[in-house]
Amino acid sequence: MDDDGAARDGTAAHDDTFTEEYELATEADVIQVEEDGHAADDEEGAVAGSFAPDLEVTPDTPKPENVVFVALGVCIAVLALGRMFLGAEMYAPSVLGGVVLAVALGTAALYGFFVRTSDA
Repeated sequence: MDDDGAARDGTAAHDDTFTEEYELATEADVIQVEEDGHAADDEEGAVAGSFAPDLEVTPDTPKPENVVFVALGVCIAVLALGRMFLGAEMYAPSVLGGVVLAVALGTAALYGFFVRTSDA
């Protein structure tokens, strides 16, 4: 039997194994894990994505820079969707001004609502 037939059968005449070698991990590469599974006592709050029913969730007053960032995102999203449906007409000054005005009024109304209803 030739080498091609042996390779197809899975029985090789010689050993064709591939071994990849890695360097050993240093102390800096090793992540220390606590054996008891509990976090340090000085840490407060939940880890992102975890469920922690023992922590109280408290609302906070919205910060103006966050409100402006969200309003800008809404404007961009409305302009992108409007461009899909209306085409270049979306960028007419009257339509563009109407979108910006509507988003600004909606943002101001919601900001006022959330500031008045928060406990801060």
